[in-house]
Amino acid sequence: MASAELLIAEMESFYRQYIDAFNGEDLTALAGYFSYPWAVVSGARGMNVINDEAGFVRVLQKMKASLKARGWTRSGIDMIAAWPTANDTGLLMADYTRYRIDGGVLERGRTCYTIRRDAGRWKIVSMLEVAQPFPGPGGIARSSG
Repeated sequence: MASAELLIAEMESFYRQYIDAFNGEDLTALAGYFSYPWAVVSGARGMNVINDEAGFVRVLQKMKASLKARGWTRSGIDMIAAWPTANDTGLLMADYTRYRIDGGVLERGRTCYTIRRDAGRWKIVSMLEVAQPFPGPGGIARSSG
């Protein structure tokens, strides 16, 4: 059994790698960070389930095109908190900033992730936006960026 500290470090490293992949152009490589099916949950839309890599690529093409149309160039990590729930599952919460091409801030947000280890690699099972003014798990104050 791995220690909680080791699992937290693995989960945080996974998230940093995921954001690097998100900032890249290779959507097939990015798809490898997800466990299928996976879900995005929001209060407004309910649950959106993505069943496979092909569906992921279609959804992410639209999402990234929309972000780029708004001037997005990259996303950065402001804070990561991770809670292992077993040797191969956990919850992760991250604050992020999306930046415009000119370096200015496009938007800030917080998302919770359910993750699992699959064949030795951490993967995202579900995502849940944490809307303002709610802090999310642990009542952790939002980072200022």
